[in-house]
Amino acid sequence: MITILGTGQVGRAILDQLQVARAAHEILLVNREGKVAFDLPPRTSVLGLDATNPKNLIPVFQKSDIVFSCTDVPYQFWHKFYPSLSDAMVEGLKQSQAKLVFADNMYSYGNMRGKLIHEGLGHDAQTHKGKIRSALIKNFELNAVNDRVIIVKSSDFIGPRIEKGVFGLDFLTNIYRHKTVNLLGKTKLPHHFTFIEDFAKAMVRLAFEPDAYNQVWHVPNAPAISQNEWIELFTQQTGLKIKYRSIPKMVVRLAGLFDPFMKELNELSYQFEYPYLVDSQKFVKKFGDISTSTDVIVKKTVDWFHLKNATA
Repeated sequence: MITILGTGQVGRAILDQLQVARAAHEILLVNREGKVAFDLPPRTSVLGLDATNPKNLIPVFQKSDIVFSCTDVPYQFWHKFYPSLSDAMVEGLKQSQAKLVFADNMYSYGNMRGKLIHEGLGHDAQTHKGKIRSALIKNFELNAVNDRVIIVKSSDFIGPRIEKGVFGLDFLTNIYRHKTVNLLGKTKLPHHFTFIEDFAKAMVRLAFEPDAYNQVWHVPNAPAISQNEWIELFTQQTGLKIKYRSIPKMVVRLAGLFDPFMKELNELSYQFEYPYLVDSQKFVKKFGDISTSTDVIVKKTVDWFHLKNATA
């Protein structure tokens, strides 16, 4: 059985890719509610539980061949959620033969100040959220279960079903309402974004490769272009005249005094103060370049938004 912890944007994308790969397994989706707002494919079921409780998670691992972990909570709850989830997954691995494919981001590396981000770097971030992600990775190693773990890292997400990304649901809603949209930091800098479908595709590909375990992998991305260039692509695709402005770090910091999400976002503002460049040659040399082109990413994102509003 294949289990997917989390049924949000990444969990849905993994489920889609498993259907494309025609994986001959039963699939179990796990979330807190025990239900989803979309139609389930054949041989797929949903289970409701708290994944941070080892007593809940151990039986799931014992029944699973592969577990994809992509569950998440808002930033302000990370300090409680991820240490507990990490310990529960370690216990699940210890008491089963399951393999774990963990969806991760670049935070554990910290601020690279424009240097190329590659898998050989240490997980030595000094930021609050970076330390949380670093501790999670190190927990697998300290408990000697990392030989059955793959860490798959993405940059900032872009694509269908993205709620909070720079070019996510709020961005799309605002441009169609002809409102000025907010971009972050220095908008002329090159920045790698990860297409969520490519991320899921990479996770599924790696999951079935025995020699991919006990390693960190970066997902291939489309070329690093600036936020300004992304705006131009969305302009071409939608035909809209998009108005935008850059939000300086100081404004984000001040907003954080009143908004918990903005407070946490302020800590990550370094990503938009320097070029943000991710090296994915390790994956490309092994499996090929699976990245989707920028124009296709924008088209799929806009098409999703239209479909979402047509069926709302």
